[in-house]
Amino acid sequence: MIDTTAITLDQVLDALEAHRQRATYGAVAGLLGKSPRTLMQGRERDMRHSWVVRRETGQPTGYDATLLHPELRARDEILQTKEELSSWLAHC
Repeated sequence: MIDTTAITLDQVLDALEAHRQRATYGAVAGLLGKSPRTLMQGRERDMRHSWVVRRETGQPTGYDATLLHPELRARDEILQTKEELSSWLAHC
């Protein structure tokens, strides 16, 4: 179980990757109290970070296909709100 009151981006990324679950930029940013536009600023574009995606496409922004995790689409569901993400994390 993850305490979402003091969670970090790295903890969110670790949980998403471990469970092969996508979440939108808006959901992750909302949970962390950050802007979706700057959420991933300064972060590598790699497989670990590819679990955070655009709501419209289900894909991360600006990623080459070789940088996407091979299991990115393992689940159809995408966590789209901070409430959905928080509830999901509470059960991890």
